[in-house]
Amino acid sequence: MSRRRCVGCGRIAPKSELVRMAVTDQRSASEGRADSRRAVLDRTGTMPGRGAYLCRGVAPGEPVADCLALATRRGGIARALRCAVRIDPELVESVSR
Repeated sequence: MSRRRCVGCGRIAPKSELVRMAVTDQRSASEGRADSRRAVLDRTGTMPGRGAYLCRGVAPGEPVADCLALATRRGGIARALRCAVRIDPELVESVSR
């Protein structure tokens, strides 16, 4: 069984109990910058590249709000992905509700 560590709380759990975040270079029309990398939820776990894992919440495919907040505040997502990333405010708001 494959186990991973949550970048928020540090809990080690099977991959099935965690949700993966990955980096995407896609940017919206309002973001004119070429160097804007975003961390997005990889609900299927199939995006290429490094991944950062967070504890899975009650809603399917959504991380636990506390783990996301800790990971954002401490820089755990960027450290795990090994690059500076931006996390969409919509993602943070949708999880914290």
